[in-house]
Amino acid sequence: MCCLSGGVDGLHMLIGNRQAYLPGEPAYIGEALFIHGFDIGKRARDPENERFQMALRRLQPLAAEAGVRIIPCRTNLRHLPTKPDFWTHRHNMAALAAVGHAAAKGSRFLFIAGAYHLANPVPMGSHPAVDGLFSSQHVMVVHEGARFSRVDKVRDLASWPTALSTLRVCAANVADKANCGVCEKCLGTRLEMLAAGIEETEAFGPSPTPVELWEAAVPIPSGHRALRYEDLLPFLRARGLIDLCELLERKIRVYRQRVREGMRWPGL
Repeated sequence: MCCLSGGVDGLHMLIGNRQAYLPGEPAYIGEALFIHGFDIGKRARDPENERFQMALRRLQPLAAEAGVRIIPCRTNLRHLPTKPDFWTHRHNMAALAAVGHAAAKGSRFLFIAGAYHLANPVPMGSHPAVDGLFSSQHVMVVHEGARFSRVDKVRDLASWPTALSTLRVCAANVADKANCGVCEKCLGTRLEMLAAGIEETEAFGPSPTPVELWEAAVPIPSGHRALRYEDLLPFLRARGLIDLCELLERKIRVYRQRVREGMRWPGL
């Protein structure tokens, strides 16, 4: 089984699994955990039940194509009081593994989609060298996807139209839309689409992103997501998007400087 929210990493993990294994093999993913209480319903005062049901409905066509049974789960782990950065830097993988152990019946592989390439390690609660330590006698946790760049993943997704239309990366609750299209996560994904040669998608609309939207969405320097932009720069330069490249390069420099100085990142 795997954890699946509709993001790039999880959908690419599912593609890779289908290429590597046959039905009936132990590592063939047959069940996907869709969790309420992480990015949707993470605040006790706002359960976002309607948004959860909308996101669940959007995943059903993809699950049918992939032959995966979606298992809705709920947790209040994020409602517990924690220090700033605790979820991002320490807790997110432990929480995913906890839900996986609770949901598993019998012996299982639990695949978790990695967010970053091994060449760009970041201080996250999930890491390929650590995630397997959350395994038990019955559940083996597998960190999957760390050998692929974000552009590689999006390029592979381009061959699966249902996955492109299903994509959900945004945490914002915007009416009946899965993605707001203008936050940093949405803007970054739109740029990744552009770098992979995808001009427009149902999930995000046009892939090009004006510089003005970036300045509005990211008033402070970007956090660890800045590392993903490095892969995009050659593709964006080839399209003549020089102003946008300069903006992204500035964010990358600021991120690396803060890491060198051991500074806490604001807003995470």
